[in-house]
Amino acid sequence: CVGCKNESPNLKLLTCLHTLCLNCLSNNKPIGQCPMCRTAIPEASGIPDRDNLLFSSLQARLNIYKKIRSKGGLGCCRCQKEAAAVWCSECEEFLCLSCFEAHQWFFKKRSHEARKLDDLRAESEHQFLESTRRSCSLFCSSPGHNNQGHVTSIYCRRCEKPLCCSCALLDSQHSRFYCDIRSEIQQRQEDLAALSQDLKKTRSSFEAAHEALQAKAARLEQGSSEMQQQIPQ
Repeated sequence: CVGCKNESPNLKLLTCLHTLCLNCLSNNKPIGQCPMCRTAIPEASGIPDRDNLLFSSLQARLNIYKKIRSKGGLGCCRCQKEAAAVWCSECEEFLCLSCFEAHQWFFKKRSHEARKLDDLRAESEHQFLESTRRSCSLFCSSPGHNNQGHVTSIYCRRCEKPLCCSCALLDSQHSRFYCDIRSEIQQRQEDLAALSQDLKKTRSSFEAAHEALQAKAARLEQGSSEMQQQIPQ
């Protein structure tokens, strides 16, 4: 949180792109303004609806790294009997060797990246975050799932929030607005690509107009200089 500088499970993203926790926003005065830059907060309560999913995902990955580096042994998330030996960044699960073999056979066409825990323990926090940055999934931002590693797989187009399967089942009223989060990501990427192309065309038009204005200004400056030379001293 940029306000209290503390780690928080409930981080909100403001329209000014500042990230604040619920505690800072609840005690914020005057209500309806960002305490950092005084930008207006549209919501009447003074608390934005949008969660900072990037920070939440970052916190969840750091918690996983702390578990890996902890002295206590990690158990397999699948069989819950054997000690974990590898971690799959796509499934966000610790696996024993037997479950890892079954995992590799089941996901052989999806190229899930699984790494040995001993190799991960040898990495720094920065190296771990960099290695999982591309393959990691977003974690559920529901207050009841803080730091539990619930991976989101569903997107609610009405709430504009990603959900895990448990949250989607509990909120059946919005079921008609649900879609697969991967298809939503793909659609957003296509929309951004189209918007990027439009912006490039607009930029080219502005640059051409700017060059034309500069050329016209140069001609006017030259004409003014010639006129001054023709005026008798």
